[in-house]
Amino acid sequence: PAFITDAVCDALRKDERIGKYSLQPGLPELKHEIARYLGWKKDISVDAEKDIFVSCGAMEALAAGIATVVDRGDEVLIPTPNYASHIEQILFAEGTPVFIPLLEDQGWRLDVDGFRKAITKKTKAIIICNPMNPTGAVFSKEDVMGIAQLALEKDLFVVADEAYDFLIYDNHTYLSFGSIPELKDRLIGAFSFSKMYCMTGWRVGFMYASPKIIDQVLKVHDAFAICAPTISQYAALAALRATNGMDGEGDKFIKNLVYALDKRRKLTCSRLD
Repeated sequence: PAFITDAVCDALRKDERIGKYSLQPGLPELKHEIARYLGWKKDISVDAEKDIFVSCGAMEALAAGIATVVDRGDEVLIPTPNYASHIEQILFAEGTPVFIPLLEDQGWRLDVDGFRKAITKKTKAIIICNPMNPTGAVFSKEDVMGIAQLALEKDLFVVADEAYDFLIYDNHTYLSFGSIPELKDRLIGAFSFSKMYCMTGWRVGFMYASPKIIDQVLKVHDAFAICAPTISQYAALAALRATNGMDGEGDKFIKNLVYALDKRRKLTCSRLD
């Protein structure tokens, strides 16, 4: 979007920091904008200094998070069909993916009982992408709460990939795992600017988690990337500053994006029918 690229062009001319490393966890002003965004968007109370780190897209946040909590031989529960990169991230950490089929005849619903039955002494985490890639399902509040309760009961981590959190059709109700306060100490939430602002090539996202988890993940992040690209963080900052949940340029862009994608979705479905 022009309001993002214009802000970056302006920063390139005026701010020499844009070409240097940022602090390892990210630009402080961006972290505070992320905290503000999570507050109004998901009703999450966030300590911008301790609960956030800025990553090279949601992908790096996911990879760094999984590498932090999954050890050799740990089992990680994952729905199937799924986003294939999650499998590779588990394998990279020398964990074992355990697949729980989604309930196709119920609109690709999570099988919470199936997850419960799959838990063993080796189970360490559950990975959920919501809204789901590749099925497009938006998981019900009941099922999200069911997975959260299971994690709390069995002392498991929940790795939540919420890169598509803005893309909700047909007035479905969406609940972020981050909006469940009791889950915070067990949650690794990964979010992205790539889809919502059409910034896939900029490679910028962020993680929301407890300070205890963030402190450990930053060790992996340092080894992987040092910091997210500073120029991309400036772009993300411009994106969030233009988004207020009501009438900002960012809000208008997202609304128009979802509208355009919905038209294509309906056309595709009508042709398939």
